[in-house]
Amino acid sequence: MRPGALTTARKALSSLANLIVRPQAHSLKLQSIRAALWTVLEKGTGHLMRMAGSLILTRILFPEAFGFMAAAQVILVMIQLVTDVGIRISIIQNPKGAQEEFLDTAWVISTIRGALLSLALAAMAYPLSLYYGQPEMTGIFLVLSLSPLLLGMENPALTLTIRKFRVEKKVALELGSQALGLVSSIVLALILRSVYALAFGNVLAVLYRLAGSFIAVPYRPRLRFHRAFGREILRFGSFIFANSLIYFLAMNADILMIGKVLPMKDLGIYSIGRNIGMLIWMVCHQIFLQSYLPAVSSAQHDIPRVARMYGRSITLMLALTIPASMMLALFSRDVIALLYDPRYADACISLFWFSLSGIMLVVAAINSNTFLALGKPKYETLSMAAGFLAVCLLVPAGARHYGLTGAAAGVFVSVLVIVAAETACLFRAIRFPLARVLFPWGRIVLTCSAISCLYILLRPALTGVGPWNLPFMAVMLVLAFAVSGCTCLIREKAGYPAAGVPEL
Repeated sequence: MRPGALTTARKALSSLANLIVRPQAHSLKLQSIRAALWTVLEKGTGHLMRMAGSLILTRILFPEAFGFMAAAQVILVMIQLVTDVGIRISIIQNPKGAQEEFLDTAWVISTIRGALLSLALAAMAYPLSLYYGQPEMTGIFLVLSLSPLLLGMENPALTLTIRKFRVEKKVALELGSQALGLVSSIVLALILRSVYALAFGNVLAVLYRLAGSFIAVPYRPRLRFHRAFGREILRFGSFIFANSLIYFLAMNADILMIGKVLPMKDLGIYSIGRNIGMLIWMVCHQIFLQSYLPAVSSAQHDIPRVARMYGRSITLMLALTIPASMMLALFSRDVIALLYDPRYADACISLFWFSLSGIMLVVAAINSNTFLALGKPKYETLSMAAGFLAVCLLVPAGARHYGLTGAAAGVFVSVLVIVAAETACLFRAIRFPLARVLFPWGRIVLTCSAISCLYILLRPALTGVGPWNLPFMAVMLVLAFAVSGCTCLIREKAGYPAAGVPEL
């Protein structure tokens, strides 16, 4: 490498390190980029840890164990969302959210809610086990009933790290608690050899997070309640409650239904592929929760500016997520064969469909955060209600007639319904330009079609070359990102904003 090029590279690395380490308080754009980089680090490392844990635990335990936990965790989260008052989003969105009285009021509401939820889940443990016809699930629900109380007692000031774009402490907390929880689950699995290892590991991870929240942020909430702030939180939360509950049901009703229609073994296999297929969307969702949401909140009264943020952000995210998701979909069978033993081979079915769903869910995540940042969650609620209706109709029918394939395909169609409804709301209610809200659809169709054509053309020559088609995967990965980059350039030449950093 020439001296000049080496100097340029060093300067670039130094600038990147400075961006990550220093708060960048002088620039909203740099603050948002910094928060996104930290979040990428957090979610990428977190998902790698969970993947490693999954590979270890699936070799210790049996497929039914993961079916039990998938069903139990869906019930747990659903019960939590029944009384969701949007406390964290209120702290971010409300101009008074950083005041001590506001934080204390939020903590009191959260703690009371957590205690009531723990009691409710414990009371429902036996009836829920009867619903699934699995008596052993009573004990699992009783163990998991501790989680809501622990979550409710978490330090409310931790959310301020998102609002202030100082997410490095939260990243350390998340990764530390996940690592400790994973190690605990593995040790317990080796000792107990039962699904209870997963349940106790889940509760311990929440306990580690609770303790860490008070270590990471020195604020100590007091037991006091400010009526005015309480009303503001609950008023804003009335929309968040409906939105969160319907959103959760739209995204997780498949687990509830499959656990009833098909054997728990099938649900466990389905959940393995589902979790891998949702990885890309989950990372994107968390990135935008911690960078895009506060950025748009700061400019919520300037709709043209918000529309520009939306357009540039969605262009960048699709450039990265479409090729990654298509690789998971096209090589779903090879990915499962590489990672898991033959007992989990059918997980490739749900991996394929959820990888495709993940592309649309990236768009849905940006749409959702746009509605929330603008203080208009009702439009997201309406969109999710349409998706939930589609799930209720398509997933059980698909599962009964076509097994795992029918259930996963039903979820994919339901996601299309959600994004279509969000697109209509952005155009009609928020007044985004029509070309901007239709752009993601055209981009997805064009890029996915091109990548699929390349796969079909190269498959006869490259299939079977090397173990698990790894050389074929490598070639397609390069070509997929090249195609994605080309579609970005095509759209730029056509006059659409180029991919890049969100304009803040």
